[in-house]
Amino acid sequence: MIKRVRTRSGAKQKDLASALNVVPSTLSSWESGTRAMSEETARKIDQQLDSPGVVHRAWRGAHEEAAVPSWYPEVEQLEQMITELREYQSQVIPGLIQTEAYARAANRDTSPGVSDGELEKMVKARMRRQLILEDTPPLIYMVLEATAVTRVIGNRRILAGQLERVLRLMEKRVVRLQVVPPNPGTHPGASGPFRVYSFADKPMVASAEYQQGEILMDDSRKVQSCLAVFSAVQAEALSPGQSAEYIRKIKEELDEHTAQTHVAQEQLQHGQRELRRGG
Repeated sequence: MIKRVRTRSGAKQKDLASALNVVPSTLSSWESGTRAMSEETARKIDQQLDSPGVVHRAWRGAHEEAAVPSWYPEVEQLEQMITELREYQSQVIPGLIQTEAYARAANRDTSPGVSDGELEKMVKARMRRQLILEDTPPLIYMVLEATAVTRVIGNRRILAGQLERVLRLMEKRVVRLQVVPPNPGTHPGASGPFRVYSFADKPMVASAEYQQGEILMDDSRKVQSCLAVFSAVQAEALSPGQSAEYIRKIKEELDEHTAQTHVAQEQLQHGQRELRRGG
């Protein structure tokens, strides 16, 4: 749609890219549909090409019925091409290694008001991304704040199941994961979650999360900045072995609490049965 409107207006790709303050390759990927763009960008294209809302209406039509965030397909495509991934998370377990139950609870918390059907589409999209972990996965390095490991998402049973999956992936060396202990000396990751994608034949790309999605950055200075921050949070983190032990301890505490709750419920039910018999 964009290319058709641009060609009709007589504008050259490089001129439109310059007006939008992006490189021509970015505009080319928008035109070919291999890269998602924001609604604001669609409006700007209409303004530059003097097309009365044509591109914006096409954008709305493509996204109105989409339960999955518009940036998901692009991130998924990037993940399928990577040779290495570095990810920092401060609040939750990264989506790439979430269990289905944890993903459902996390999406429900962050997307209030979505229907059950929309929620399931979001969960399926997240599970589909995890196909890259099979066969020959890329090198994956993750650094998590302790809060991401201890925060209860859904309930304690769901978190325990999630931590079990994390430990299994660490043991199989599918993921090289480290945990930053509570109250470290410095907080280099205070600016928020981000990822750095490495490819065999393309420059590295970084992405930063925000409430409504994720912004991709291919500027080399921003990518290098993310790499520097990742190295800094790694330096503050426990070793992989210590991190596994930390996670295992949290899981054991969750399991113990679940067992105690189960025993207490059984005792309560037994007492209620005895009362009914006595009555």
